[in-house]
Amino acid sequence: MIGKILIEALELHAYHGWHRHEGEFGQPFLLDVELETDIARAAATDELGDALDYALIVSTMRSLFVDTRYKLVEAAAASLAQGLLAKFPAVTLVDLRVRKLKPPIPERLSAVGIHLRLSRNA
Repeated sequence: MIGKILIEALELHAYHGWHRHEGEFGQPFLLDVELETDIARAAATDELGDALDYALIVSTMRSLFVDTRYKLVEAAAASLAQGLLAKFPAVTLVDLRVRKLKPPIPERLSAVGIHLRLSRNA
């Protein structure tokens, strides 16, 4: 029984960006992730030990995304997706969106970002 664990609209303050002020002051990022995994055992036992722990996923995402600084959102997103696959062996696919909410662009927009899918088999 394949399911997708959803973490939506996780807002993290990080210091990614090409411009000097982005590294100095940081900015908010919004992350959405879907983690594909077999949920059959968790569904049958109704035990947290048989499931992916959402709180652990969120704390892992925070650590992976915030602790290292990147110039490009693409690099930060790729590192996060790879880190999630490494930390959670039961995950077979990571579908990730990372949006920079206050990009240094003069036009009015809500966000810029990257959407990537990384499979354990890729």
